[in-house]
Amino acid sequence: MKKIALLTTAGLLLSLQVEMASAASIKSAQRAFDAKDYASALTELTPLAKEGDPAALNLLGQMYEHGWGVDTDLETAQRYYERGARQGHLDSVNSLRALKNKAYKAEFDKIKPDADAGDAEAQNRVGEMYEFGQGVKRDIDAAFSWYQKSADQGNVTAWHNLGRCYNFGTGVEQNYATAEQWYRKAAEQGHQDAMFFLGTLYATNHGGDDSAESDVIAYAWMHNAAALGNPTAQAIESRLKMKLSESQLGEAEALANDYKTRYVTPFSK
Repeated sequence: MKKIALLTTAGLLLSLQVEMASAASIKSAQRAFDAKDYASALTELTPLAKEGDPAALNLLGQMYEHGWGVDTDLETAQRYYERGARQGHLDSVNSLRALKNKAYKAEFDKIKPDADAGDAEAQNRVGEMYEFGQGVKRDIDAAFSWYQKSADQGNVTAWHNLGRCYNFGTGVEQNYATAEQWYRKAAEQGHQDAMFFLGTLYATNHGGDDSAESDVIAYAWMHNAAALGNPTAQAIESRLKMKLSESQLGEAEALANDYKTRYVTPFSK
């Protein structure tokens, strides 16, 4: 027992020494970074980043983002920020958000004139950027307006986005029936996400089609969304499958095949 205790104590001391050495290294790297001695900072930070130190990852990301002591490489910067952010490191999260917002702002400035000129794809994308605050201040009313303009020109993704707006009350009063109309319009043109959200309406008893039981219709849409690669649809499809009786499952699979024939196969590349 004494030997085990001694070994445990030795292990704790060694771990503490490693942590102290790591803390000393990151402090040294930070001092070099603050002094703009980027060559020394790079030397200190590189092994720490390989070990996954989030502060080191964030500092290296900044160096690659701004070209401090290294060639500017935004993709490398983003990878470092993402590794730090996955550990919950707040500075890395903020750095990643700021980097993405720069790219979004450049994209917004580029496509906004096209949207103003009536380009349906640009209008839909501008709507998405307003909805999610990408490169521009979030404005759900503006998002809905741009989606409507794009949808009026027949943009399938905008039909789906309008469905989401009505589904969740984003920039418009919530209305499940209208949401279903837009989702269905997009789903019937092979839009995977619209199929998924149609499935969610029926899985939560908000669908309007009473030609079959809600879970049967939900399964049929989820099955096709899952087959098109939606991982969440795959999980929901599995849960629905367990809920359905043998006869209901047979009906659901037949309906799913019918949807596939009408709404998936014609749009497959």
